[in-house]
Amino acid sequence: MSTANTATYELRQILTDYLYDSAEVCLNIERVKNLLSDLSDEQKYDLISSIKRGDGVTVLKEAARGGHTVLCYTLLSSLPQADRLKLTLADISTALHSAAWRDHTKTISFILVCLTAEQQLQLLFTQNSDGNTALHYAALKGSTDTMKALLNRLTPEQQLQLRITQNSQGNTALHFAARVGHTNKVKTMLDYVKITPEEELRLLSVQNKEGITASEGASGRSITTGTMRTIKQYEQEAVYGVNYRKFAKLT
Repeated sequence: MSTANTATYELRQILTDYLYDSAEVCLNIERVKNLLSDLSDEQKYDLISSIKRGDGVTVLKEAARGGHTVLCYTLLSSLPQADRLKLTLADISTALHSAAWRDHTKTISFILVCLTAEQQLQLLFTQNSDGNTALHYAALKGSTDTMKALLNRLTPEQQLQLRITQNSQGNTALHFAARVGHTNKVKTMLDYVKITPEEELRLLSVQNKEGITASEGASGRSITTGTMRTIKQYEQEAVYGVNYRKFAKLT
């Protein structure tokens, strides 16, 4: 058996065992790196992308879901640049979605650092079957640090576009943060990168398919009272800012 065939066989066994046990502690990362180095670029991609569970979850997605940052980085960085994005997008609900859902901020950062700026942009704007981006998941289940990790590689204009991206029900990430009463996440959505009053009002005015804005989605429940007040305050400040700018132009 050739060196490449031997490496393929052993690596498939190691990663398959990991996929079903999800125990990074049992992985010999240095052995994984050595085995990968025995394979051609094509062989590496074909092998890594083919290792899936019965439900279609890839080994990269499982590593992201488990917050196993070193394994994610090892697999992605072993591939040519073009194949890195292709592997990350192998499932419509990407490895980035999985890491955001589980609030693995470090894993998100290491996945993104493996990609070019253009690839990062494509991944960050990828929507799953429900139309959710990784930012939607972070707003619902993650932390403000995870939200910042997703936003900080974008320009202010790109950040605004991601923040107003709507899922299949018309909800933005701000709708999700407001609905569950995550006031700090609402502040991150509105404050992390300064936007103009017009842009802020645009974000706050987005309606879902039921015609509900983020602040309206936060109303009527005790856990979201503080969040609703915070959003209302932002709305008032944005309206004041828009009107002030209009007035300033007239004087």
